[in-house]
Amino acid sequence: MELKRFYFTFGTDERYPYRGGWVEVWGVDLNHAVQLFKEKYPNRSGYVWLNCADYYNESDFTMKETGNLGAYCHDVIVPKGAEHYDK
Repeated sequence: MELKRFYFTFGTDERYPYRGGWVEVWGVDLNHAVQLFKEKYPNRSGYVWLNCADYYNESDFTMKETGNLGAYCHDVIVPKGAEHYDK
């Protein structure tokens, strides 16, 4: 199974799991990555939106070197049974 990287970023809202930075999620596609993200970081009660500020695919994500609001990667989510490897 070919996995792609997706990045779920956070802003300054204190209700987010983190302030700034991101969570990297490895998924088959965006829908799979969203499902994995929501399992660990569920939507806030009463909200239909994801519990993050935004999300990006690997080619559109530009914060790896510069960070996001002074923070970097907080967590990496990989599907069970998948090997986590660095490209």
